[in-house]
Amino acid sequence: TLLTTRIVGHTRGEQSYHIFYQVLHKGSLSATERKKMDIDGRSVVDFAITTAENGKDKSRLCHQGGFDDHAKMFGELRTAMDTMGFSRTEQTEIFQAVCGLLYLSNLTLQGAFVESNDGEECKLDINNNSLASALRLLGVTYEALNAAVTTVQFKAVDELVKKNLNATQAARAVQALIKGAYDSIFSLLVDRINTCIIGVSGDESAAFIGLLDIFGFESFDKNSFEQLCINYCNESLQQQFNRFVFKLEQQEYNREGIKWDFVDFSDNQDILDLIEKKHGGILTTLDEQCMLGMRCNDRTFVSAVYDKCMKASSRFDANTKQKAQGKFSIHHYAGIVEYDTDGFMEKNKDEIPMEAGEMLSNSTVTFVSNIAQVMASKMSGSQKESKGRAFKSSISRVSVGGQFSAQLQKLRKRIDETHPHYVRCLKPNDQLQPDRFEKAVVVDQLRCGGILEAIRVSRAGFPQRYTFEHFVSRFGILSTSLSEVKVPKVNRFRSASQGTPTVVKGLKKRVDPKRDCELLVKVIAKWILAEREKNTEEVDEPEAPTDSLSPRSFWQTHQSPPKNYNSIHKTVDVSEAGIQMGATKVFLLQDTFDCIERVRGLALAISATKITAAVRRYLARVKYLAMLRAYRDSFRRRSSFEPKGEKKSTDSTSVRSVNIRIDCFELVANGRSVSAPKCEPQEFEWISIGHGRFIKRSMSDLPSTDVTPKACLRRFNSMTTCTPAIPSPSPFHQTNSPKATAVRRLNSIKSSTPVVLSPSPFRQTISTKATVARH
Repeated sequence: TLLTTRIVGHTRGEQSYHIFYQVLHKGSLSATERKKMDIDGRSVVDFAITTAENGKDKSRLCHQGGFDDHAKMFGELRTAMDTMGFSRTEQTEIFQAVCGLLYLSNLTLQGAFVESNDGEECKLDINNNSLASALRLLGVTYEALNAAVTTVQFKAVDELVKKNLNATQAARAVQALIKGAYDSIFSLLVDRINTCIIGVSGDESAAFIGLLDIFGFESFDKNSFEQLCINYCNESLQQQFNRFVFKLEQQEYNREGIKWDFVDFSDNQDILDLIEKKHGGILTTLDEQCMLGMRCNDRTFVSAVYDKCMKASSRFDANTKQKAQGKFSIHHYAGIVEYDTDGFMEKNKDEIPMEAGEMLSNSTVTFVSNIAQVMASKMSGSQKESKGRAFKSSISRVSVGGQFSAQLQKLRKRIDETHPHYVRCLKPNDQLQPDRFEKAVVVDQLRCGGILEAIRVSRAGFPQRYTFEHFVSRFGILSTSLSEVKVPKVNRFRSASQGTPTVVKGLKKRVDPKRDCELLVKVIAKWILAEREKNTEEVDEPEAPTDSLSPRSFWQTHQSPPKNYNSIHKTVDVSEAGIQMGATKVFLLQDTFDCIERVRGLALAISATKITAAVRRYLARVKYLAMLRAYRDSFRRRSSFEPKGEKKSTDSTSVRSVNIRIDCFELVANGRSVSAPKCEPQEFEWISIGHGRFIKRSMSDLPSTDVTPKACLRRFNSMTTCTPAIPSPSPFHQTNSPKATAVRRLNSIKSSTPVVLSPSPFRQTISTKATVARH
């Protein structure tokens, strides 16, 4: 089905068919081909087809971004035509005919005709710049084209009556010729491609794959005949889609043995009757008005529609203001659309003059003469009838609406005979920009595409279904969370890519996974019924019979259990919990699925918390053991540097005297020992001074030995000759000179202020002699 009305007219923001923009691009055809087709130096602004409002709006091109690389697209087109077996000569004739239609479209502009007889008659202006190119590219003469577009013949009884057209009517005849010719080109290409794919055997029973690009629902500021046809097609295909989805659901339930009730869904048959019903629909009323000829116009048509449809259908609406403007509204499944009947009559006629067919059949271009044959077959009804019959008058031809409806019915019949697969393409934004997702635009497309309605039909039944293995694998964790009964694990896992169960080597294969699934389903159903009993208020209602089961949500429709009901000790009916087991799958209501998914998420969160705690404990222990090893290594190194002859302590004080946090270089005397006064062991503590650094402070008064400043200064001077030893590995290591270390010790001695012991892992007991010896 080709919407021919958009070939010659489109509004601002829309575009015509891509081939017109591609052949006019400078990088598409060679210089010789462009010169042969008279498009050298021409662009899209030079033709009425490729500019908005029939050539009146040349302010901007009417194709959006994303299709600007017409040369690349044209190269891909020629490659595809080579694959389909089109010769270079045939391709040149096709592109030549397209260019001829471009020049022919300029004859619809003002000034293309010269009027005579007070505007009642006209003829083509022979001096028009586009006329010569159109005649040469189409291979016709001036006389034939002038007669085809400026006159029309009617059949009255057994005679043909010839009537001259004015300039406006002649321009419409040119538009009808362009639409008919382009539609015939499209049909020729489709037949040629199908012949290449199917072959020459002509076996209609052979298998085939069809690709259908359906229209999108349209609602603009001004909606005309084109939008009515497109939305009518969407309504019809949406009905077929809903019935297909419901049919699949029914077959699935019957195959699995699921008990279910009929699911009601909104059928839009009343909208289709409003549009296509005989002797009462909008399109049939339009055809009747067109059959009456010159006596009817758009005003008489819309008046007839008001009389027939206003009271007959609740989907039709027209207020007083709309009636005054010749408009009406239809309540489509995607929303309310207002239609303007201005131009309905002319767009529905689409009459190709008889002389136009004769003119193209006498063309010197082979491909153009083939176009005439296809046009004849469309007007006469079949290819066989067109070979032996002359062209009839325009009053006996099929209207555009009639052709569209007949093609749509044929398409639906073809879809019903095949197994369709649907692919929905959604536009993330109206600006065609990447990485930009507009929710309102997407939701509107989902609604207009019927996706939301299809989802509603699916959710009315059992939308969630799992195989037995998959169900146990996904919800087996609930067996330990909801009940003490533990479901045996299925020793299988599902492949991430294929989704098929795979037996793990070395494990015993379970013979009947259905039994595991039954145990799990009973546990889940018992918990759901118990929770429902807790959360439902006590009401005195009769118990519902067990035979009246429905796939609808039990959370909304199921009655409360009686007071003496005990879900723990009674036999569990899993269907009451919204779960049914089929032959190979488990079926869940949407509310039941949402409930157990929440419980599963909670169970996973608890398990994740336990795993995280175990991992954190392990990491902390690893860190602690590393510190303990560092402590032992430091203790061994310190023991190796103790002065000879010093008696080692055998009690635990020797361990406490080790400085585990080594914050300065250790100094060892060169072959000599440093004398120090004997004193009792003294406790120290580590005090943080910020930035990860600590200092050691005395916990009690220093012993009454020679600790005067002069004595300490003498010891300090004696340590200036010491050499630093290799520092022990410590995370609190710092580089201080021996002199600075001694100064800190001196200041600590001078203060001689006891401090309160705080719990610290670095607490130690060190004798004054050992301290002086190390320094």
